[in-house]
Parts: sequence; C-alpha cells; structure tokens
Amino acid sequence: MDVKILQNGQDLIWEFFLDESDGDYTDKIKMVHNGFKISLPNGIDIKKIHPDHLALITILTAHPFVGNVLNLPFTVSKRFSDATKVFTSYEVLHQGITENPYDAPLDSVPSLAFSGGADSTACLLIMPKSTVSVFMDRPLDKKISMYNKTAAYATIRHAEKQGFDMHKISCDVEYIRQPLGFPTDLVPCLPILAIAKQKSIDSIAFGTVMESAYRIGHKKARNYLHAPHYKIWGRLFEAAGVPLFLPVAGISEVGTSLIVRKSSFQAYTRSCIRGKWPNACENCWKCFRKNMLEERFSEGRVSEKYLSTGLGIREVKLKLEKWPISHENVLAWALQGSVGEYADALMQRLEGRNRDLSYLESFYPPSIEFIPPKYQEVTRARILSYLSQMDEKFFKTVTEHNMNQWLISPDAIQAKKDFDEFMTEKYPVRN
Repeated sequence: MDVKILQNGQDLIWEFFLDESDGDYTDKIKMVHNGFKISLPNGIDIKKIHPDHLALITILTAHPFVGNVLNLPFTVSKRFSDATKVFTSYEVLHQGITENPYDAPLDSVPSLAFSGGADSTACLLIMPKSTVSVFMDRPLDKKISMYNKTAAYATIRHAEKQGFDMHKISCDVEYIRQPLGFPTDLVPCLPILAIAKQKSIDSIAFGTVMESAYRIGHKKARNYLHAPHYKIWGRLFEAAGVPLFLPVAGISEVGTSLIVRKSSFQAYTRSCIRGKWPNACENCWKCFRKNMLEERFSEGRVSEKYLSTGLGIREVKLKLEKWPISHENVLAWALQGSVGEYADALMQRLEGRNRDLSYLESFYPPSIEFIPPKYQEVTRARILSYLSQMDEKFFKTVTEHNMNQWLISPDAIQAKKDFDEFMTEKYPVRN
C-alpha cells in the first residue's frame, strides 16, 4: 500500500493506493474509500506536524488493510522506525531516517481523546486540569450512520464553562471502511496527533475502562500489560513521544458512572450516541446498560417496569443471545438487590450471580502503570477522591478470572435454556 499526504488550506488529506494484497481485513470488513481528511483549526501549521505523528496517523488508519508493505512518503526518526518492527504481518517502509524524535518540552501537557460518554468524562475529571481534550468531530452521512453528536456537544459546552480546554476537530476517517466504523480502536486520537507538537502534548489518554483493558465481564480476563494490543500500540505511541495515558483502565464501567454522578457533569453526560440531546434513544444496548446502572444507583435496585421494557428492545435481545453476554459483570452488579420475575430470569442467566462484585465500585491500583510517571501521583489522588482502593483479594479476579468452567456447566446451560424460554414467552415473535 502506497500513501500520499496532501494539503488543501487547513485540510490534511490522506490518499491510499492499494495493490492486490491490500484492502480486506475480514470477509465483512473492507477498505472501500481510498482516503480521508482532518480539518485542522486555524493557527495549526500543517508543515510543522512531526513526521512520526503523520506516520502514526497513517498506521492507525491503514493497519487492518495492509497486505505486505506500507510505504510512507517521508522520513521518520530512528526511534519510530525501530518501533514499527513490532508488526510481523507487514513491513513499514519510509524514505529514510533523518528526523529527530519528538520529545515534548518541559512545559508539556497531557491530552484526551474525548468522546462525551461517561467513561471519557470520568477521564476528564481525574486528569490534570491542563489537559487538552479533543473531540473527533465526525461528519455525518445520515443514510449510513445512526450517530448523533448532540449529547457530546452538550457535554463539551458544560466542560468549557467549567474551565476545561476543549476542542472539536473534524475527521471523516470512519468512512474509509465498510461497514462504517473506526479502522482501529485508537483512531479517535488522530486529530490530537496532528496538533501534538504545536500544542506541546506529551501523552494521549483514552477512556478505556477495566472491561476493555482487562476484559473483565468477558469469557476470560487478561493482564493487559502483557496483551499484544498494549505491546504493539503502547510501543508505537511511546516511540512517537506521546505515550498512552489510560486513567480509567483500573476502573469498571460501574466506577466511571460513580465518578460522573459525583460531579457537575451528571446532568450533561450520556453514553448513548443515537438520541438527540437531551433525550437518549432508549433503544440500544448502551441505554439498557446505563439505565440499569442509574436505577441501581438511585433506587438500590432495577425496577421490573424498566426490565420488562428494556428486555424487549431488539438490540438488547440480540446481545442477550450471546454466550457469554458482553459486560455481564455490569448487568449482574446492577441487578443485585432487584426482585421480580424479570430480574430473577436475567440474573440466573449471569455468571456474576454467584460472585462478590463489590470490587467494581473501586480502583485497581496496579493499573497506575498505564499512566505516564509524570502524572501518576496526581491522577491517583484524584481517583481516590471519588473511589476507594480495591481490596487486594480481588486483584487476581481482574487479571485471571475465567468463565469457561461456568459456561460448560449444567447449571449455566440450564439457565440459558430457561432464559431463552422466558424471552420467547414474554416477547413472542409476531408475523
């Protein structure tokens, strides 16, 4: 795959030229457009963007679709070039090594790839106030996208009133693939990389919660420090002089919701990305999960009234057919204390019904290693102003929990059968 980078005013434009080995990630996910653009704000000189940052933007976008070779049309630093050797399925080529690596100045600041949801807002609240937060403002094609950014805009407006440094930068990268979506999960930071040198940015944060980092609530937990995802991307961001900053990696979705609830952002933060502000769509998996959490927080239980409605949502029904259910730890925590036939039916379906899930309300201390040393002390203090520290007896659960024995047990198999019958009875398919 060859690459060309062009400038048109404040638009920075990427063009990709594919050969026969490029373009397909899976049978269903393919590159269908050969370019994208970032529209940078006035005051950013495109010619001053560090080449290593241009290279990382290119790799983050092209990575799933590269067959054998990715040809960068410029020189890079030796530090970054060496880091690209982490890829074994393809080779990253460039025009030579003539650049000095990017090292942030002494007065540098962290940045946050801000989404507007609860996890991202929790990051904002526990990071230094000097953080530069950038929302990747995605142009909307309503024919193929259900995304609605009015809720994110509302959160950004509130953050600005609270004195946070917030920016919206347009980028249409999600349209290069089919189906619509980000080529890699770290793509929301592309605009930050484009402004990093001129804004003296020294790290890039994401709202990656414990469910995503350590895979709790999934079939098998992992020690994220040793996961291929972190080894590959952590090394590349480090080489680019903007190491990953994962302030909520040791906090569950339950914990990030608690942080937001204890702040002025409670009324302005919504994780649903479909409904038009101030309303949520009330018809998606995120709404179902977050509504259950809110009822548990406010009422101490999830009501039968809400469950009878929520379980009938088409997307929820599809998610609950999975084995295991995604984020099932969050559902199990939310259902604790709930009573009634709907609550009982769903709770019996969950592996978490048999475990102490109180650790989801606390902070996992070893995750501090995913925060740059410069910011560890201040971030830890801010986290502990909202949450307690996790009891050490739960540490192994975070990195070693495994559902496999439960999933093959007679109890689990019977529970799934009973739940499927319950759903068929309550929500019959009508012709």
